[in-house]
Amino acid sequence: MSYAYELQKSLKVLENKLLGKPVSLVPLHESIQKFREAASNVENQRKELEDKALFSKWMNDPIKIRELNDRLMLTERAFTDQDGLFGRPWFKHLVYGPSNHNVYLSTAFPSIDDAIEQVRVSKRSDSWRLVQHEIWRVARAITRASGVLTGKLT
Repeated sequence: MSYAYELQKSLKVLENKLLGKPVSLVPLHESIQKFREAASNVENQRKELEDKALFSKWMNDPIKIRELNDRLMLTERAFTDQDGLFGRPWFKHLVYGPSNHNVYLSTAFPSIDDAIEQVRVSKRSDSWRLVQHEIWRVARAITRASGVLTGKLT
């Protein structure tokens, strides 16, 4: 749940940065909501594991424990993209990564941040399509992570 909370906080920062700009954050809102629901379900499953009354049931089926652990591990990998960040394809994580503007700073949604900086530097109004494209890429990664977390994707 804390990952979903951090995504929502980062989205608020991004909303302020893009206020009045010709881009839509609806894909990110929807993907983060799906992730929040998936995380809530997994949190409930985790609590069942810790519940003393149900613990013996889970211990009799270690495959369920392994399956839950695998989903948690693979969820983090689902945030990556083989094309990497905009302009820096060697960084694969689309949700958290190094800032292109400050080597000592990590940022949320670094590819979107890089695309916004590209628009600022180029001062071309048609460059906002690049920002929108990066928003869609990040939203797809978050939706993919939700699918992995729920067990619908592997």
